[in-house]
Amino acid sequence: MPTFLIAFPVFFPIFAGALLIAFPGMKRRTRNICTFTVSIINLVVVMLLIINGMTMDMEMIRFTSQLVFAFRIDGLGKFFAILVSVLWPFSLLYSYEYMEDDSRQGTFYTFFMMTLGAVLGIAFARDFFSMYVFYEILSLVTFPLVMHEMSPEAVKAGWHYLVYMLGGAAFAFIGMVIILIYGDTLTFTYGGVLGQAASGNESMLVFVFFITFMGLGVKAAIMPFGKWLIEAAVAPMPVTGLLHAVAVVKAGAFAIIRLIYYVYGADFLKGSWAQYLCMAVCAFTILYGSTMAVKELHLKRRLAYSTISNLSYVVFGAVLMSPAGMTGSLTHLVMHAVAKIGLFFSIGALMHTNHKVYQYEIDGIGKKMKWTFAAFTLCGMSLIGIPQFGGFISKFRLLDAVIDDGGIPAYIGGMCLIISALLTAVYLLTTVQKAYFPADGHLCDGYDKVRDPGWKMLVPIWFSVIMSVVLGLAWQPLVDFIKWGIL
Repeated sequence: MPTFLIAFPVFFPIFAGALLIAFPGMKRRTRNICTFTVSIINLVVVMLLIINGMTMDMEMIRFTSQLVFAFRIDGLGKFFAILVSVLWPFSLLYSYEYMEDDSRQGTFYTFFMMTLGAVLGIAFARDFFSMYVFYEILSLVTFPLVMHEMSPEAVKAGWHYLVYMLGGAAFAFIGMVIILIYGDTLTFTYGGVLGQAASGNESMLVFVFFITFMGLGVKAAIMPFGKWLIEAAVAPMPVTGLLHAVAVVKAGAFAIIRLIYYVYGADFLKGSWAQYLCMAVCAFTILYGSTMAVKELHLKRRLAYSTISNLSYVVFGAVLMSPAGMTGSLTHLVMHAVAKIGLFFSIGALMHTNHKVYQYEIDGIGKKMKWTFAAFTLCGMSLIGIPQFGGFISKFRLLDAVIDDGGIPAYIGGMCLIISALLTAVYLLTTVQKAYFPADGHLCDGYDKVRDPGWKMLVPIWFSVIMSVVLGLAWQPLVDFIKWGIL
């Protein structure tokens, strides 16, 4: 298979997005067909690269002996790339109905498509430097999406988002420079790249690991750096779904996994103060996000707090620094993505068709939005961790990793996972109860006009439901791929 195909899924959507700027007068139907076609072609190419089954390298620019801009298709990159590539066409389909009355669709789809290329660039980066480049590009192309509506609230959220992202990237840059000095290479290598120069400098390297972890953790919405994710809820729902389920927060978690297992090496870090402090940060974030979600009445922000909590499930599994922990981490990365995008899209349908945004506005609405709230309920059951849904499998794997670790910090984190699961049931099932069983039979304002959205929104929503069920029943191939294709 030609090696140039490695770069194709990265640059093709970026180029397609740039072309939308060159043709601002393109008709909406033509633009929709073009963008959807690009996403399908990208999916096909990514699938071909995965089916090929080989580790492939492509070096584009060599600046110095160690500083190289290059791509590689390895097991972890394939894992992340297929998740992104499968969910993107459904997100596009959903957006065509959601954005149909928007006056700035050309700008929206320009950056929406560029974001796809940036995320795949992170997935296929061969080394720390290449990943860092696309990490920064991802911040820049999602910034206009966050502030798309250009309201004062959206502009403020956009600038806060950019400040958080660039600040986190600054700490990641420090980490990259230190690895350049003390590592044998910047190329990702399972087990780590630290060389002889690291001997005698372990304390400093552990400290730099921690600040790099926190810098990359900004995108993963680790507290106290998760405020941007709540403010970004002002973005259009297709953007919010991608920020929370596919692109930015998942890119942050992915980068942390690369840092731990492919740069420093779990053996170097395990048992250090940095590991335990990272575990404590994750445990706090898990409880904070779940608790705030229970209190929040704005449905979109409620799900945003839920994302803050669940992304720290993923990071917590990674900082256990064990094969079992990484298996649980990556499993939850997938299960959360498919369930959470369904939950966001369901709430987006509620907002788009019926203009309801708060918990107290949805009395009895489930009986009129039958398809939407049935999907919300089923995706919610997966996120809670009900058996036979995908979320149960990933949470079981994380708790299994906690038991396998056997340490007190791991057990404390495991208790936080269990408490968070109970709180997840509270903040999701109270919404379901309000929609189907309103108090005293009270119905929401405008109840007679309430309706489900069209098929362009319902198909992506129910795809999430189907995937949550299928992955809950047929989870073994996913876990086998993680164990044999990545670890």
